[in-house]
Amino acid sequence: MCRGGISLEEFDWKDDSPLGTPFSDMILYQLHVRGFTKHASSKVEHRGSFAGLMEKIPYLKDLGINAVLLLPCYEFDEIQAVQKPHGIPAGEVSAVRTAEDEAKQKSTVSKNDQVKLNYWGYGQSETYYCAPKAAYAADPHRAGLEFKALVRSLHQAGIEVLLDIYFMPGTNVCLMEDCLRNWVLEYHIDGFRVNQEVMPAQMLVSDPVLSGVKLLTDYWNRELIAGAYGESGTFAEYNEGFMNCARRYLKSDEGQVEGFAGLFRRGSDNLASINFMTHVNGFTMTDLVSYDVKHNEQNGEGNQDGTEYNYSWNCGVEGKSRKKFIQARRMCQIRNAFAMMLLAQGTPMLLAGDEFGNTQEGNNNPYCQDNEITWLDWRMTSAKTEILEYVKKLIAFRRKHPVLHQGRELYMFDSLSCGMPDVSIHGTQAWKADFSYYSRMLAVLLYGDYQKKEDGGVDDSLYIIFNMYWESKSFDLPNLPGEKEWYPAIETYGNTFSEVPVPVRRKKRRRKPSLESQKKTIVPPRSIVVFVGR
Repeated sequence: MCRGGISLEEFDWKDDSPLGTPFSDMILYQLHVRGFTKHASSKVEHRGSFAGLMEKIPYLKDLGINAVLLLPCYEFDEIQAVQKPHGIPAGEVSAVRTAEDEAKQKSTVSKNDQVKLNYWGYGQSETYYCAPKAAYAADPHRAGLEFKALVRSLHQAGIEVLLDIYFMPGTNVCLMEDCLRNWVLEYHIDGFRVNQEVMPAQMLVSDPVLSGVKLLTDYWNRELIAGAYGESGTFAEYNEGFMNCARRYLKSDEGQVEGFAGLFRRGSDNLASINFMTHVNGFTMTDLVSYDVKHNEQNGEGNQDGTEYNYSWNCGVEGKSRKKFIQARRMCQIRNAFAMMLLAQGTPMLLAGDEFGNTQEGNNNPYCQDNEITWLDWRMTSAKTEILEYVKKLIAFRRKHPVLHQGRELYMFDSLSCGMPDVSIHGTQAWKADFSYYSRMLAVLLYGDYQKKEDGGVDDSLYIIFNMYWESKSFDLPNLPGEKEWYPAIETYGNTFSEVPVPVRRKKRRRKPSLESQKKTIVPPRSIVVFVGR
């Protein structure tokens, strides 16, 4: 049995080097290589492959993405089991190595057999961690070169490449370390998300090769990070804390304001936070506002698989609806969700397809669905286009204002002696946060003097108002020092982006400035409003 081979192929990297994008400046995009372009509507020449993803780089660039997190794209067994009809034993199923092997194997499976697929690539004993998946290559015999070409092209477009690698429990730790080194040295990978319960954290932070790349885990020992050998800013926590709290606040659960306020303003110099509203294991953004419960019947497990805790709200009707008021409510909730994620400190991560309303028909665990349930449908409707344009503008707004991604811990006091703290929390009344159990109202003020733009000038101040109550609420606008005025910039209820903002005028005041509010604004129900102060 052939256990390995020697490759003598050469590849011209064309002076490729690490991009070194700080976590605070990243817009991360999680995608499945096959599902991203497998649908015919993707209109790429090589559907479902590394080459197909390469054809979509202009789209990623236009969206504003500068880092991608690829789901397992190393060699793994796609066929988990084959169930013969009438209780006939399934027999042994070999691991799929190439697209040709996959075709041969499927040809031995009767049309009456039930094949259980492993679409995601997690949790398989038949795994070859060091090799790019041949079935994801347009030419399975040149998978390594095709993957290198993909990485090189993404780097040339200013997009970093991170891999999601799931090591099976019991995997040799030396093999894991060699595997990650191989991806960095041979394929120029910029970082990894690994399951730390298997991969020792001390090994990751002390390795001379791995300590210089981005490392994402569910939880980091902060004492270990403080004394790490690696460069600062290479560690991030990929956890569901932000997602669960933001989802509950989005659907107006009680007791969520204080928790969300803390997560929204969370920043760190050495340990970044990966913020997401959706990820591969759960609802898509559209399904989050369209389904109250999971619908995993097609997985063949009696709808018993997948999490029961989705913290979702169907806006009044389960599943698809043609009612205009339901559609309008869902669109507003989608805009709110993206605003919560993209206006927060930390690193936002989008799930591929969310930016144009992709749906999995309520399936929150499609690990075995290699079909149109998981393949992105690129056919654009007016609703999909509306979401896409909104997300583009929101990403551009985030990049325009460095105060939204400061990459440091915010202190909530006046460390510059400028008269304002770097961040402050408010309620319907300025300077009075309402963390009561029944509160759904929150406002966050980010003062612009603490960050500078690319031209060297200080950033604008931002006042972000969240009204997750089901009725309109009146909010104070706190006065800014000097002659600065508030300009309405974003409003999710009516999907408004003010290109040429008009100032919110306030009453004339005495020469000595007061921080007490002199102006109010009405915020529609279940919506977010952003004001720019300049």
